[in-house]
Amino acid sequence: MENRAAYCLVWLLLAPVVFIGLAQAQDAAPEDETINTIRQLPQISPADQRRIADWVQVQVDKLAATPDTARQAAAVTFRKTFKGQYENPGNSQPFKAQLAAQTATVASAQFGNPETDPLVAFAFARVLVDMNRVESFPGLAAGLKSRHEPARYLCAEGLSAQKATIAGDKGKLDEAVQVLKAAALAETSPIVLSRIYLALAHANQVPAVLDAYFAIFEKRLSDRRGGAVLADGAEVEAFEFFRNPNVLAALNQAQKEQLARLLAVFLRADAERYNTTGLDFYELDRLERMMDSVEAILTELVGAGKGGKIRDELAAGGQDRRAEVLAEAYKWVGHPQSKEPGPLNTTPWNVPVGAP
Repeated sequence: MENRAAYCLVWLLLAPVVFIGLAQAQDAAPEDETINTIRQLPQISPADQRRIADWVQVQVDKLAATPDTARQAAAVTFRKTFKGQYENPGNSQPFKAQLAAQTATVASAQFGNPETDPLVAFAFARVLVDMNRVESFPGLAAGLKSRHEPARYLCAEGLSAQKATIAGDKGKLDEAVQVLKAAALAETSPIVLSRIYLALAHANQVPAVLDAYFAIFEKRLSDRRGGAVLADGAEVEAFEFFRNPNVLAALNQAQKEQLARLLAVFLRADAERYNTTGLDFYELDRLERMMDSVEAILTELVGAGKGGKIRDELAAGGQDRRAEVLAEAYKWVGHPQSKEPGPLNTTPWNVPVGAP
């Protein structure tokens, strides 16, 4: 799983460079006259909207029909074609909006089709991210349900890029939060989940996203308790969000208590995982980053000097002091064997001793 995830991430990071480089090496395709005749219109009628949707469908059908050996080059052409149409200086704003909207509609159908080729899904997600318009929201939301991991990753990235626009519309914000929450609860890829956490990170709209974060944390902790001991690092982005003093300041006391109880379990599970041998460098790094963030948050919530000193032990020796790291974690959450309590076991936090 680690190797697959690493390969996926490398591909996702390199793909935009590859796509752009290959696109620049090709000659521009002739513009489709059907689109060209309506691109300057100040209003786009329902009939014109259907013409745009038909044009989008033709591009998809051509890509899907391309033989496997030529599919990657065709995907490059697909993206280049959409960029050329969308960025044409003769476009009216209504045309650009409808090109994004109709692309999102066709993309939604493709993402929901179990027969859709992974490269088609990926190329469509890239086009929606390129457009970066609120009209592409339905397509990005649908893409979070794609069975293809790279497409889901890109769609989460696209929604993250639209956070400022989404936050300005309460209805759209509420819709986005519910879409992201549902996607996160179903997500199996830590790489994608980390992007979903990032898309939820509305630092100026904390009350709107808090329940989603808590629900996802509960699901993730349930998985950890159920035997998923590998620290996949998805929560790094989430913990950085809550590490922001402005985010913590936006919480009421009950919300702070709930957050502390959830973080206590993460801290205990991560410290116990850290106290094992044979972990690779990447997992150790993830564990250290997560424990560092959680202890910083708990210090803000509970008060300095009231818990353990995990970060000091990490700085002193890292995993060479893994037993000491675990002992410091128990100073926060209570020792599961000796039952010696920590500050989180007292009122108002009321974490069960050992944070089971």
